[in-house]
Amino acid sequence: MNLKQLHQFVVLSETLSFTKAAARLNMSQPPLSVSIRLLEDEIGERLLQRTTGGVTLTAVGQSLIEHARRTLFHAEQFRQTARMVAGGQVGNLRISFVASSTISLLPRAIAHFRADHPMVDLRLSEAGTNVIMAGLVDGLIDIGLVRSPAPNYPSVATVIVQNNHYVAALPENHPKARKVNLRLADLAGEPFIMPSPLEGSATYMSMMHACSHAGFVPNIVQEASQAQTIVALVESGLGVALVPNLWQHLAPRAVTFRELKGMPKASLGLAVAYRKEEENAVLLQAFRRSVEASVQ
Repeated sequence: MNLKQLHQFVVLSETLSFTKAAARLNMSQPPLSVSIRLLEDEIGERLLQRTTGGVTLTAVGQSLIEHARRTLFHAEQFRQTARMVAGGQVGNLRISFVASSTISLLPRAIAHFRADHPMVDLRLSEAGTNVIMAGLVDGLIDIGLVRSPAPNYPSVATVIVQNNHYVAALPENHPKARKVNLRLADLAGEPFIMPSPLEGSATYMSMMHACSHAGFVPNIVQEASQAQTIVALVESGLGVALVPNLWQHLAPRAVTFRELKGMPKASLGLAVAYRKEEENAVLLQAFRRSVEASVQ
């Protein structure tokens, strides 16, 4: 039994004539008769009563005709859904992101993507770069927004979409908040608030390297995993922090952000990460384009 036979059966039920049904199906009558006979043999019951004037549905045929129509309807829905999934019109996309991407990039990217793909289900989760990269390797997510530089995995590609650099975050009443030509070395000996190395070791290590290059090891008095938390702790006067410049969008009035003289202007960034084997997946590429279009 196949969909072609069911379609032939439905057309026959509407025309009640092998001649008319064959014409509508664009086929000759003998192959149609053979196909219907094979369908009846497989079911084990007669579906049509042959008469000199045409055909009529048997009791079994009458009871099965609606089932045949529903089967054909669902099969067509199945085909249409498959085409829509292949074209990126429907489906789901699992996206994991670092907290700092929510400051400006992620909201714009989602809005851009949803405008073109309103029927795609986005499944969002927040995590650190290490967790996101591991999730990609394990197939738990489809695409990630991570801090760059990110851990290297042979199966995962990363594409930098936004370059940032470090600035100093200081309480507004800090003595060095107004210092001219502030350098990172000027903060040696200050209490530092740093991101947790477990949540984002790449960012943590790049900050430690920057301090080491400036000639000191930071006096870390508190670690935090969220950008908002780090900035809030600076505002409380607990210490100073080395933060990406885009965090200035979070700026409470009691925190001063200062450019650091001599600090490289592209020392870190945000990157799109995905499995290399799925590089050409329609939805993945569509979301990547949305991210790239959303970079200020």
